[in-house]
Amino acid sequence: MFGIGSTELLVIILVALVVLGPKSLTGITRSLGKAVGEFRRVSTEFQRTLNTEVDQAAEDDRKKAAEAAPVRTAQESGRTAAGAQSPAPQTTQVQAAATQPAAPQDARDAMPSFDAVPQPPAPPADSPLAQALAKTRAEAEGAPASSNGKPTGGAA
Repeated sequence: MFGIGSTELLVIILVALVVLGPKSLTGITRSLGKAVGEFRRVSTEFQRTLNTEVDQAAEDDRKKAAEAAPVRTAQESGRTAAGAQSPAPQTTQVQAAATQPAAPQDARDAMPSFDAVPQPPAPPADSPLAQALAKTRAEAEGAPASSNGKPTGGAA
């Protein structure tokens, strides 16, 4: 804080305590704290106002630039891409739609297929994980599982 170390701050406090006395020192520190808080509040509000003005000016500049930019049609942009010597051939809407990739009909169409995802290797047959998996599969199918994790053939 202002390049003052802890020992210098302690010396300043002790000198203020001796010179001002303990009764007036509490009132002075209270008023000093209020002044510092007010200064911080004013500086924060000034900074917010300044940032708002800068953002508003940037937004106005972007709007002016967008209004000043010429609007180009698809045919004009095709001409500039092909070159100034040869005009771009005109295509019908059906031809243009045929060259563009089809948009997905449904959100499910856009999702990747999980058929190609490799399955993790099966656990060893005598492991507790294999037994738990067999028990879960048996319960899902409706057949009770034996104590060793293998489904039993008949109803219990």
